[in-house]
Amino acid sequence: MSGAGYVRGSKSVVYENAWLRFEVHEMVHPNGTPGMHGVVATPPASAVVLIDGGDVLLVRQARYAVDRIVLEVVKGGLHAGEDALDCARRESREEAGVVAACWRSLGVTYEIPSVVQEPVALFLAEHLTPSPLPPEAVERIDVVRMPFADALEACADGRIDDAVTAIALLRARYVLERRE
Repeated sequence: MSGAGYVRGSKSVVYENAWLRFEVHEMVHPNGTPGMHGVVATPPASAVVLIDGGDVLLVRQARYAVDRIVLEVVKGGLHAGEDALDCARRESREEAGVVAACWRSLGVTYEIPSVVQEPVALFLAEHLTPSPLPPEAVERIDVVRMPFADALEACADGRIDDAVTAIALLRARYVLERRE
């Protein structure tokens, strides 16, 4: 039995590519009811709030599942042998074209804990300098600079609706306010 009370049985892979695997699990719910549950297994991921003075650098890119352009913090999956901080550093260069002199962990969050298995490691990065890397071949990313307070307001009023971005910005605000 798991820590949450589930009894996990057999699993089968329904679909797999380089970015994710969809599994179907036989299981028993904590209340004793048998069932099946879908799990999306992805590589661990990192997301980073890039602070430049009073501004935050966000990225705007197309997201297939929702079929629209999304404004979000820099984020991406870990490569083999890469730790969460190294991933955040690489993604910052690939997506926003910057390196940071100061890094701080903001903990982890889960995108959709009912179906997505891996957490996203969150970071705050400051003291930015340009140092671009080429983006992945399938990506078209625009960097958006905005005052940090405006980004928080955009989360509150729904203009930014990516959950990882909202949580990362909220935690970054907490850290930045405590430091001042």
